[in-house]
Amino acid sequence: MTRGISTIVGSVFFLVLLSGGLSVSYLIIETQSDMIKTQQVIADAEIKKIQEKFIVSVSADNVDNNRLAVYVKNQGSNSLQIDNIWIINQTDPSRPATKFETNYTESVLAPGYGTQILENYPLYMDSGDYLVKVISSIGTIRTAELEVGGRGPLKAKMMIDPPDVRIGENATAWLFVTNTGNTRILNVTADPIVVAPSSTVIASSPVIQVTSDLAPAESAIFAWKYNLMGTIGTNVTFSGFARGVDEPTKTPIQSNNEKQLVYLRDNNGLGTILTQTLLSKPEIFMVLPSPFGDSAQRGLWGVNVVNPTSQPIYVSKVVINAVTPRAQSNDKIFDVNGCSPVTVAPTPSSWSCPAGNQLMWKNSVTPQVIPPKSVYPFLVQVTAGSLAGAQDDLETILIQTNVFTTLGQFGKAGYGSSMRNTGSAIPNVFLSNAVGSSNPSNILSNMTNIKPGTYKTFNATIADFDTSVTNVIGSGSRLIINIPKGWTDVTMLSHNGFSTPTYQTFIDTSSQIVGILNQDISGAAGSAKTIQFRAKAPPVLDTQMYVMYVLADGDVIKNGDTANPFPIGPIAEILLQVSP
Repeated sequence: MTRGISTIVGSVFFLVLLSGGLSVSYLIIETQSDMIKTQQVIADAEIKKIQEKFIVSVSADNVDNNRLAVYVKNQGSNSLQIDNIWIINQTDPSRPATKFETNYTESVLAPGYGTQILENYPLYMDSGDYLVKVISSIGTIRTAELEVGGRGPLKAKMMIDPPDVRIGENATAWLFVTNTGNTRILNVTADPIVVAPSSTVIASSPVIQVTSDLAPAESAIFAWKYNLMGTIGTNVTFSGFARGVDEPTKTPIQSNNEKQLVYLRDNNGLGTILTQTLLSKPEIFMVLPSPFGDSAQRGLWGVNVVNPTSQPIYVSKVVINAVTPRAQSNDKIFDVNGCSPVTVAPTPSSWSCPAGNQLMWKNSVTPQVIPPKSVYPFLVQVTAGSLAGAQDDLETILIQTNVFTTLGQFGKAGYGSSMRNTGSAIPNVFLSNAVGSSNPSNILSNMTNIKPGTYKTFNATIADFDTSVTNVIGSGSRLIINIPKGWTDVTMLSHNGFSTPTYQTFIDTSSQIVGILNQDISGAAGSAKTIQFRAKAPPVLDTQMYVMYVLADGDVIKNGDTANPFPIGPIAEILLQVSP
């Protein structure tokens, strides 16, 4: 009896222990299940956060009292909900932050869609710097910078070449505009440059490049040329800015207003390049086409290197660099694989294209000697390269030249050319030994050993080095010859292909001839048009050097399409040495 009772008590006790153990096990399993579910929820949220992709663009419309626009585009594969927007004022030292809740119906974006989420909620910004933080419903944050008050993603930088100008000389104003934002800016253009005092400008050119669409990090270059006249010592202020339209928000954008000063110097010695600024280094003058291709023919490029010192110098290398404004561009102005340079006498044959957009003459073994107070031409005809894909024409290409001599390395910038993305005439200007000739054996870029007070005959020539019959230099284009100070008694001898040229003199005794083409010029037959004139050299007592500028203005025409011309702008800086 006692043994039976003990057995029953033991069984009951065992069942109690078993029940307790099972309960604990169940609680452990339940806890683990909750932890797993929690981890799954967290993992799902993290995955959604990783998959959530959107971009933000902000701008302030200065036409509408700096109204804020916040554009959001969903680039992910899931729906996007914007929860709120924070605006942090970085101009205020305390950096206050303001939160704005968004409307659910206007802040949910399907994949691939974008919207201006403040379109129905006008917010007007004071001038200053801001950080705009856009936060999604699952906590993803995108931040954009906003500058209000004449600033924004368009950044402008101005350069004037030269920084000090002799009275009556030309100055070129360059405005470099860069998109520093993260969205595309449309119809970027420059407002007219403001010059003060305005009375100093006696002539100016239109802007070279009219409009551009700029992707992030892309730049455009605008240029104007001015002829300045005024009182010696006058500081002339150039100022200007660019404007465009933000592509996502369609709001106007304006760059900073950029200013530069030019100092007007005395024009004594205008045309003479042996001045106090050049007595210890060589000077560089160029010959270049504009536009240059896109063509299988060769345009004429050249560098006149002047030695203004009283001892000979030796040139071992001349490099012409072409710089295009497009970011990460594959534009090939000079193509390594196909520039095919052909030397023009008297330059020795040492030309090549060692790298993309570089044209180089190099001879370290037998460098070219330039006698004291003299000049030597480095001339070449080179095949045009090509623009990347279906890119637009390049309205402006910056050209920079570097010369390596026994006096050191020197460079010069401020030149410009252009390039079409289709076949094009290749206009060049130069002096020729024969009227109407574009034969390389007749091409001149300088004339030396001219005796003081003697008469010299010049054949100023414009030619198309593209041989296609469909590409021409259009009738109505102008050949412009700027004759330096001191050259007098100018007489027109012939002007085949031109209407009667005009001739005018200036108060500094420099003068200008302008001839207007009365027919198209095609390079198909190797023809060229020439204005022949005679001038009397200055009566100098020692060797002097002068620069005669030969330029052209007008258009090239393709397939007779006069509705879509392309501007030309070749230049030849001709060196004239007058020596007793």
